[in-house]
Amino acid sequence: MAFDERLLAPGPVAISPAVRAVLARPAAHHRSPAVRAAFERARALLAELLLVPGDDVLLLAGSGTTAFEAAFVASVPAGAAVVAAHAGKFGERWAQLARRYGHEVVPVEAPWGSVLEPAAVAAALSRRPTAAALTIVHSETSTGVLHDLRAIAAAAREAAPETLILVDAVTSLAAAELRPREWGLDAVIAGSQKGVMLPPGLGFAWLSERAWQRVPEPGLRHAAFTLDLHAERPRQRQGRTGTTPPVPLLLALEVGLHELLDFGIEAWWRHKAELNAAVLCGLEALHCPPFAARPSPAVAAVSLPDGVDAAELSRALLRLGVRVGSGQDGFARRLLRPSVLGHVDAFDALAIVAAFERALHALGVPVPVGAGVARFQRRLVEGA
Repeated sequence: MAFDERLLAPGPVAISPAVRAVLARPAAHHRSPAVRAAFERARALLAELLLVPGDDVLLLAGSGTTAFEAAFVASVPAGAAVVAAHAGKFGERWAQLARRYGHEVVPVEAPWGSVLEPAAVAAALSRRPTAAALTIVHSETSTGVLHDLRAIAAAAREAAPETLILVDAVTSLAAAELRPREWGLDAVIAGSQKGVMLPPGLGFAWLSERAWQRVPEPGLRHAAFTLDLHAERPRQRQGRTGTTPPVPLLLALEVGLHELLDFGIEAWWRHKAELNAAVLCGLEALHCPPFAARPSPAVAAVSLPDGVDAAELSRALLRLGVRVGSGQDGFARRLLRPSVLGHVDAFDALAIVAAFERALHALGVPVPVGAGVARFQRRLVEGA
């Protein structure tokens, strides 16, 4: 008998029954009044979720990477220097993006699994105070690290007040505390298939007013067509998009955002942090310690016991009906990344630990029966 696969990876993620019901509706035309109204409501709700009520949050057909590229070309003058802070795959991606557009990149690097230090970022900006932008990831999906974005942004502001701070919040939006205005950020981007709990296909981009004004003349900007946010902003203020949007996702977005906001965004942050901490505790009892020096509530990245191959353990988990994220690049054989990022409750999270325990036993690893599950339950009970 085939059972449903439990999707417990850091994206795509499990979605709610209410969202699935919207996605199953008959097709609707993207220029119809009903879709236009839903689009406008979704943009307003997304601004509430981002704690920037009343601001423009643009919706783009694409991924978080699409949104980051669009925000970058909208706000960073051609030829300017860019400071790229990274300690994982996605931070490195933004450095590669800047180089692809011909920018000089000043890297601020830290080993995978460690945190970016505010002082190191500030020092790089002090050496290049005319840098147009700082690119940084809040929750590094590849390592499970949550960087102290508030402290880093404060240090960056002091070192180089005019430098824009462009933030990848792909796995931190709706999972970890994020306050763009209060922290002095200039661009925050994310995608639909992570904390907002939709299928892939939508990118989100918010820019501060100073970011919108940084490159006022089209001749100073990188050439863009579908990624031209300066052209897209007035369109979306009128309830339309420059290209055909993924209409089912737009309609589902409104429903999903209501679910999150009705729960309460700060309460949701706490909920995710509690579940993720319990998963990490349970897995540590199975000799799978946290990989991240400062774990993100979005990703429970763990190192594996000596002699255990990540690909082999991932296949054993799949045979039990549980899919988690694998390690990436140089950590592909040593790291697994389960996640409670989606529509997940305590018993879904418990399934991660129970499945790891069963899979490790199946591979001949001598882990104590029930130890991980007991530690998970104890952590949740004590936390409550």
